Amino acid sequence: MNHKNRLSDILLPSLIMLASLSACDNRQEKAQKAYTDYQAAVVAGDLRTARQALGKLVAADDSNADYWIELGKISVQLSDYGTAYDAFQRAHELNRGNVEVLSIMTQLALRGGNLEVATDNARQLELVAPTNSAVPLTKGYVALRRGDYAEAERQVAAFAALAPFDPSGKILQSRIFMAQGKQDDAITLLRSQVTQQPSDAMSLRALASIYELREEWREAAAALRAYLGWQPTDQQARVRLVDSQLRAGEIDAAATVTLKGLESEDIDALVAPWIALGQQDKVADRLFAWAQSASTGRRIAVARFLTFTSQPTRAIALTEREASLPVRPNNIFANAIYGTALTQSGRAREGLSRLDAVIALDGKNREALRARALLRSRAGQHREAIEDAQKLVAADRDAAPARLLMARIYAASGNADGARRTLWEAFHDIGGDRSIYDALKPLVAKSDGADAAQRLSQEFYDKRNEQITRSFA
Repeated sequence: MNHKNRLSDILLPSLIMLASLSACDNRQEKAQKAYTDYQAAVVAGDLRTARQALGKLVAADDSNADYWIELGKISVQLSDYGTAYDAFQRAHELNRGNVEVLSIMTQLALRGGNLEVATDNARQLELVAPTNSAVPLTKGYVALRRGDYAEAERQVAAFAALAPFDPSGKILQSRIFMAQGKQDDAITLLRSQVTQQPSDAMSLRALASIYELREEWREAAAALRAYLGWQPTDQQARVRLVDSQLRAGEIDAAATVTLKGLESEDIDALVAPWIALGQQDKVADRLFAWAQSASTGRRIAVARFLTFTSQPTRAIALTEREASLPVRPNNIFANAIYGTALTQSGRAREGLSRLDAVIALDGKNREALRARALLRSRAGQHREAIEDAQKLVAADRDAAPARLLMARIYAASGNADGARRTLWEAFHDIGGDRSIYDALKPLVAKSDGADAAQRLSQEFYDKRNEQITRSFA
């Protein structure tokens, strides 16, 4: 007998079993640690850390539907509805008998404007729970999309009979009013709702959207402030609040909201309204002072903002420690901002050298491409500037600032047709963006006349109306 083979036959299954048990123990340890971290984050009220812990928990054990449900719930609280839907979908796959999960999936699909998915979920829901209120709600939205307002209102009534205290029916009714051109009726309905139920965040958000459409900025800001009182983790709403306050002339209020969000929010998103509206210098001093004691990443994010102000030397002061040479992946962002600030402060040759080094390492670096395009444009190197601007747009086609920069560089080169073409493409690609519309309208009026400018305005407001009313769900 071959004892070596016999020993192998005995040991190999044992080793496989031991490895399997070891891997299982390792997963259990990871799951236990993640669950402990999750509980600690919940106690501390830190939703983002709680979500990170839940992400690790489901990675360690993706077969527990309850874990996925908790991940979905926290993602909803963070207004990350895509992640929430995926989490609830996984929970549904693990436990198809949970009617509440299917109902939530239906409503999340409605909120995301995906009526096809919502309808499919509602059909499944109607089979197992025909009296669930998500069924008539979905049917109402489908009827609204068809333009059958009478049927949509019948479904609103059916929803109200099943869920008289759920504001979703009021949201649908307000959308019906908006589709019929009855904006005042929609506002009256939602204002009455939030008066009776001040904690109704959905109606506050919808009300703010209508005020934004009507460019009634003080009212929009008031509605968004109230909404954030109930949904303080909604970063997109915070950015909208800053935008509304700036448009209403409430500079100090906008600065207060901005400074409050610097510790935890995406700084680039938070300061974007200041840049878009040309108000960045009015908050620069306060952000620079705050950045002195900020963490490295947040300090450099503020430095990026300061490159849009009239004081680029401050950006240099905030980044020069991290912007060491040679340029490496771990210091590339600091070097891009540092190089940008150098070009803006009269040190063009030194700044260009730094930007070239950044782009050599990362040919799609948006900060370096933006700065080099502007530097080349000012130097009269229009062909090279346009090439950089085109690379910037290719790196982020959905970014309105990149399109605006390319139009600006075309205009500086004397190519008015290129500028207008760039803005028209952006207008159709990034529908409803006000900064694109504001830049395009005077060009259209100049080249094509007042009637063409009016048609552009109507198309813009139609796009805005569609976007805003979709956000009601």
